[in-house]
Amino acid sequence: MLRLFVLLCLFCGLFAEPLSAAAEHPSALTSVRIGFENHYKNGLWTPIVIEFQDAVSDEQKLAIRSTDSDGTPITYHYTVSGERTTVLAKLGRKDAPIRISLNDGEFQTFDVPPPVNAERPIYLIIGNEDIGLQAAVAELMLREDRRPLLVKLHSLDDLPNQWFGYEAVEMIVLTTTEPQLFEGLTANSPQIRTLNDWVQLGGKMLLCVGKDAGQFLEPDDGFLRLFLPGEFDGMTELRSGALFERFVNSHRQIFMNGTEEAPFMRMPRLIEPHGIVFVRDGDLPLIVRAAHGLGTIIYFGGDLSGRPLGTWRDRTTLVRNIMQWNTERRGAVDPRAGAMLQLGYNDISGQIRSALDQFEGVRVIPFSVILIILTGYWLVIGLFDWFFVHKVLRKPILTWVTFPLWIVLFSLLTYTLAASGRPSAGEGSAFLQNTLTLYDADVESGVYRTSVWYGVYSPIDQHYSEMFVDKSVGHFSWHGLPGSGLGGMAPKTVSPPVWQTGSNQRSEVEITDVPIQTRSTKSFFGQYHGGVLDNSNRLVARLSDVEGIPIGTLEVPDDFAFSLTNCILVYGRWALELGELRSGKTINLTRTTPRRDMRDLLIPPKTLEDTRLRGMATYNPQSTELEYIVRVMSLHRALGGYESTGLHHAYQSSLDMSELLTADRILLLGVAVPSVSVSEGFRQMYFFRQSFPIALSELSPRLNLQRYDPRTDELEERFQPGFHTD
Repeated sequence: MLRLFVLLCLFCGLFAEPLSAAAEHPSALTSVRIGFENHYKNGLWTPIVIEFQDAVSDEQKLAIRSTDSDGTPITYHYTVSGERTTVLAKLGRKDAPIRISLNDGEFQTFDVPPPVNAERPIYLIIGNEDIGLQAAVAELMLREDRRPLLVKLHSLDDLPNQWFGYEAVEMIVLTTTEPQLFEGLTANSPQIRTLNDWVQLGGKMLLCVGKDAGQFLEPDDGFLRLFLPGEFDGMTELRSGALFERFVNSHRQIFMNGTEEAPFMRMPRLIEPHGIVFVRDGDLPLIVRAAHGLGTIIYFGGDLSGRPLGTWRDRTTLVRNIMQWNTERRGAVDPRAGAMLQLGYNDISGQIRSALDQFEGVRVIPFSVILIILTGYWLVIGLFDWFFVHKVLRKPILTWVTFPLWIVLFSLLTYTLAASGRPSAGEGSAFLQNTLTLYDADVESGVYRTSVWYGVYSPIDQHYSEMFVDKSVGHFSWHGLPGSGLGGMAPKTVSPPVWQTGSNQRSEVEITDVPIQTRSTKSFFGQYHGGVLDNSNRLVARLSDVEGIPIGTLEVPDDFAFSLTNCILVYGRWALELGELRSGKTINLTRTTPRRDMRDLLIPPKTLEDTRLRGMATYNPQSTELEYIVRVMSLHRALGGYESTGLHHAYQSSLDMSELLTADRILLLGVAVPSVSVSEGFRQMYFFRQSFPIALSELSPRLNLQRYDPRTDELEERFQPGFHTD
């Protein structure tokens, strides 16, 4: 009996630890979904939906391990609960799996679907996808991997809980013809508030509101009220489609007689609309393009999916005109396909990163010098050494002495060249840092956004922590290089990891234990926002469009927080030169205010002054002048996009303010002078961008692409800005 008791104790002792471990890790992972319906982009914050076999209690630790843009391991840490959770992470390398652990247990490996090409825009469709958008996309003369990718969202439950979770999305297409998707949602629902924040901070939305929209507009907390470019004044009907026919110059009639086969179009009535009304029926706005903070909303009153427009043969042309898409034919092969090979990047974000990698006191040895040294080394050990020991010394055995000497000599030469490009290692100079800060704001709404790039140089092998912690509202993390170039996130060759242990992203604003190799650089990016723009940061603009030229006054408050230089005001086809702006200054804008054609911004400043070269000059994608790069980045699409610059602007497209120029906005760009001195080894540049409303007159060329004039019953061709789909 005693022996049986001892055996029973031993048996329990053997299984005590595994049972304890099972109690500590009660839930298994049952499914992992990446991005939006498994569509995502490398290097951008991505929603990851994780489902557990059993509900996890509060304060459970979740860890997701992936790689950053350099292939270095990075672990994201979260606190989760419930049966399903949605977290945000950045995946750095194409085809790299992710590993997930719960409560410091073993990591489970999950394969991820291939990412969407960095240059391909993602359009997220919430609602009915049959609105003619697919056919309009098919008509764009673009390569297949450049066409917008339409992703239909089947549930709103898994939407990101932070606005930057939409980083990979170019546009939200929201239609009301599937009202079951929005059941229970109000203006205060987390998904709606997050979506509204994203649009206000630079996102774009196509909003189609038709017969089912009333239930989401009539309550005071109806969520659609947040996005309407005007005040809701009940539902109404449109009984003729002639305005749409004229808008697209169509000879095919839209039949409406109030029957089930040809119903009247039901839509909201907007009063006091803001933005540009392209089509209206009396006082009923039908197509509106409006600024929404720093973002834009394209409003269409009616249903594009149902009758009568759903069966209209020119619906595709209507959608194309609503989107203001340029469909001019382009070649199937990119004319600048060698940009990645020559520069190492094909996106303007890579050019900014390259400029921030230029550090004071750090001299980069040209590749030509390295090639000369290698060639000299080969000639010396392969030819000269043989001639020297055989023909001059006539003692071939001495090659056992001369050969190591040549190796030592060239090693010393290489080390000397490398050391000459290294900054002095004085106290406090463990690393060098360059920063670029953009201060963006929309004066009318008070929405503002701060974007910061960091370029860091480390002279030694080291892990850094304290320098990469910022508790501001927003996000902060490593910054990747899109493409397959050297250091890109889609490399064509396999490179073994240098670091076995890597960074830890403990919150959206804190990254620690960042490893950087000797004489290497690393890039970081953060965005912050919160509250409402302070009056001391607002310029006061009273401007009107007079035949395409802004006329009026621009006032700087007495307590203005910035001192601005090299200011330009961008509107229509013009860039008006304002020079310096300081507190208390008032500028009167007239027809004689100095101005240049906006496309002159593509020309490097030094070349612009030379009248002989100006006519032949184009954008310089190799420039490291930050002010020049940021100006073009700010207006990339308005300046012609890829066709004009040879670089895409897809990786951080929300920073392109061109879309505001299609609404009733005018832009001010300028360099902000820092108010405090910068420590040695740290270079900083501040760029100021602010948008203001501008009053449009009947003669404004911005009002329409094709403006219908009811007095003449003719379509009047107007100025078309050079906007392209990248």
